[in-house]
Amino acid sequence: MGPLAIWKRNRRRTRRSPLVNQLLRSPGESLRKEIEEINFDLAALIVYTPLIVVVVFASHISASYLGGQPETLLRYLLSSALGVGVLIYGFIKISGLVRRRANLQIGYEGELAVAQELSQLMRSGALVFHDVPGEGFNIDHVVVSPYGAYAIETKARTKPMRDMGKDDAKVVFDGKALTFPTWQETDPLDQAARQARWLSKWLTAAVGEQVEVRGGLALPGWFVDRTGRAEVAVFNPKSTQFLLKGWLREPMPETLIKRIAHQLDQRCRDVEPALYGKNNRIGN
Repeated sequence: MGPLAIWKRNRRRTRRSPLVNQLLRSPGESLRKEIEEINFDLAALIVYTPLIVVVVFASHISASYLGGQPETLLRYLLSSALGVGVLIYGFIKISGLVRRRANLQIGYEGELAVAQELSQLMRSGALVFHDVPGEGFNIDHVVVSPYGAYAIETKARTKPMRDMGKDDAKVVFDGKALTFPTWQETDPLDQAARQARWLSKWLTAAVGEQVEVRGGLALPGWFVDRTGRAEVAVFNPKSTQFLLKGWLREPMPETLIKRIAHQLDQRCRDVEPALYGKNNRIGN
């Protein structure tokens, strides 16, 4: 054990965190954790891939000069094939992880951008929660105002580089599909609708009173041309004030909003402080 590790261990015995509760989930919490795991796997591959190749050739040389095995063409080809195979495997795995991390990073930054815009709604009394855990999925953002609640999915789609100006940054929503400059999608709409239905069902059961939730789809960086209507609101996060108006004719009672806030807080407050958390208190 090195000096730094000993210092950290001793410090944990004499210090404890000022944080006594778990933290709320941050925007993109699930993506952040996945990116951290990929970074760890990348570091391991970058270190161990060339190390294994060195071990292969070191074993070959040791067997030849220390073990007395004859240096045959077959042994040389087998060792070379094994070493090259390890390099190719490592390169393929690293390339795949790098691409995966790049896609996750785009999604993570998109969720951060949307969260920063949604946080402005809190000035007007709205409640905003991020990365709300569901049953095998997560809802990127939940906004609750007196006139309605929204379960919002974020999709950070990259733009084509065709030098067509605004046309390359416009998506047409006809109420059934999203038409981007070079492709069309419907899955994000279905996903947002499913998540809204799940959240409505869960909140209704949790608070003991019917809670209606509508789906929202945020497309950061895209101009949304709406030519039709649907149960899912598709929008650029720069325009979020409509979320405050909701759709309810009468505002929800304050007591109901407090119960909704409590349930969402309990569900989202599961992040353990990294340093001197509950598992690192005095005596542990």
